[in-house]
Amino acid sequence: MTNPEVALTTSDNPYNPLTDYDRWESFDRQKGYGTNEYLARIVRTTHDFGDDVYSNDIERAIDEIVKLNLISWTHEGISYVKVVGDSN
Repeated sequence: MTNPEVALTTSDNPYNPLTDYDRWESFDRQKGYGTNEYLARIVRTTHDFGDDVYSNDIERAIDEIVKLNLISWTHEGISYVKVVGDSN
């Protein structure tokens, strides 16, 4: 069993980062959110630790970001959202 693919987005982004990444990223950059960069700062591991460890840390970081929801401090009415894809 593999872990489902996960991603981080904002509640106002109409595009799914798992299925329409280019449009998702364009929207995120236009709004000035820097979601990818924020996630990269919270992730504690690299691929050097192996794919499973890295994937688990990405999910941990996403869960932490969603819980803290700091974007709501600077963008009223916007929140971070965890996107979960299909597990294969």
